[in-house]
Amino acid sequence: MPTSPPEICWRDALDLKLREEYTLPVISNHALAVELSRLLSKPDYAGRPIRRPENGLVHDTYLAARSALIERGALLPEAGLPSTQLRIPGRKDATPAEVMCAIDPFGHVAFLSAMEFHGLTNRLPKRLYFVTFDIASWRQHARDRTARELGPLLSAFEAADLPPLQYTRIAGINGVAIETLRTKDAGHWRNAMNSALRVTGIGRTFLDMIQRPDLCGGIRHVIEVFEEHAQAHIAAIVSEFSANGGKIDRVRAGYILNDRCAIDLPEIDAWHVDAARGGSRKLDAHAAYASVFSEKWSLSINDQLVAWHPCLGPRCGCPTGCHAAGGALHSGIGSEDAPSAQPAVHEGRHSHGTAL
Repeated sequence: MPTSPPEICWRDALDLKLREEYTLPVISNHALAVELSRLLSKPDYAGRPIRRPENGLVHDTYLAARSALIERGALLPEAGLPSTQLRIPGRKDATPAEVMCAIDPFGHVAFLSAMEFHGLTNRLPKRLYFVTFDIASWRQHARDRTARELGPLLSAFEAADLPPLQYTRIAGINGVAIETLRTKDAGHWRNAMNSALRVTGIGRTFLDMIQRPDLCGGIRHVIEVFEEHAQAHIAAIVSEFSANGGKIDRVRAGYILNDRCAIDLPEIDAWHVDAARGGSRKLDAHAAYASVFSEKWSLSINDQLVAWHPCLGPRCGCPTGCHAAGGALHSGIGSEDAPSAQPAVHEGRHSHGTAL
């Protein structure tokens, strides 16, 4: 006569569940409470009946579970991480970017860090650039996510006063400074290589370079990256700028693609309607005007860029590869540019990502 499988203590079942199923490098108090709630909502785990806690799902049960897992070494506190976040021992090799994406379920890697991921820059960023929702949007997404992940268990979760999903500010991880931009527009990310890492797609990364060159190595470096890599990614660039770029973004990109990269396409020419004749637009919004002007794109080429490379004129044909029309900038110069100094945390859209 077959025997019944032996019971498993709820603490042991939770330990086994995390070891077998949890794939992220860190787990928050909230995520641990969610895993506990899901476990105790079922009569067994891995085919073995669960010997349940005497008091059921209450706050003290959660505290006992957390303490037991730490004592067993199944979860590890780590210096530099807030007490609300615990390390998973088998994932100590996770990068700071992977850890940040685990801590903040709505954020993603962007700007110079995304450029590094996509192989667009040879610079090694001294900080990780991360984008997430502003305060109000983050809280709303947290409420929506909690309702989705718990479903009918939500009322019992709240009645037990278990930890809510909350934003955690991280200044640094493993010696890497974290620079966070908070915005209503925290979207356009993709899951990277079927991992938990979220990063802007290639087209969005080029758009970010135009919108925030200060977070992408400076305008000189942005132009260098366009010169070297735009042709290989032109379909993604044109699609992103046409769908999500503003008029000034398309004008600036159109100038660089035409005049610096010698890329001529009907789709890029169509952006010419966004040029504002008689306006005061500059290639770099934060730099001084120059008398050098792109007639086609109605764009002032800034003083610092003219000084960087004073060779001006239509398709000048100079030996360093200048393709200027109404203003040119040689590549290979200005590689010492670093990102402009910015506040460590910026206050400032999110959509569910797809695989790269």
